[in-house]
Amino acid sequence: MKKVYSNVLISLLKGIVYSHQEEIWNTLMQPEHERDIRNYFADIHLDVIIDKAEGYAYLKQQQSQTAGEEESSEQENIPKLIRRRPLTFHVSLLCLLLRKHLIENDQEGESAKAILSREEIDNLMKLYLKETSNEANTQKQIDSAIKKVIDEGFLRQMKTEQEQYEVNRIIKAFVNADQVSEWLERYKEYVTQSKK
Repeated sequence: MKKVYSNVLISLLKGIVYSHQEEIWNTLMQPEHERDIRNYFADIHLDVIIDKAEGYAYLKQQQSQTAGEEESSEQENIPKLIRRRPLTFHVSLLCLLLRKHLIENDQEGESAKAILSREEIDNLMKLYLKETSNEANTQKQIDSAIKKVIDEGFLRQMKTEQEQYEVNRIIKAFVNADQVSEWLERYKEYVTQSKK
């Protein structure tokens, strides 16, 4: 028999669920459904991470706990449903820049939404990229990074006449605010070194 919250299960398996997906979000927020959904995923070693204040939910692979040796080897044999994927230089850089923009936007408190134009994204990224005579190649790399970050759920293209993007607050769960400045400095140093 189909569960009332089947659509929530499917949506979480596909990726991030946001509060603007009202029907799915409201079903997830009902305490009896939330409990059942958490139990369902716990059976397959996934945690449901919900940030009600920021309005998002996603699945995370359960971490193996340091218990007895027998239990530890049992944990190692559990197949991983969610794989860690390394990000390219450009995608990592864009994630850091988006997180920095979100931090600045929250500090200024002007708007609940952190919005960037396509031109602003290009300009931010170019500060950290090597100067090259092949502008088309640089633009292609930026395009590819934007597409990947949208696919990951960290950025959303807005339905406006201008090419504008909203930084999704889920990025806070994946990019630690304390390390943004440090990592951007490393990227700057890397580019400086590679110019020599």
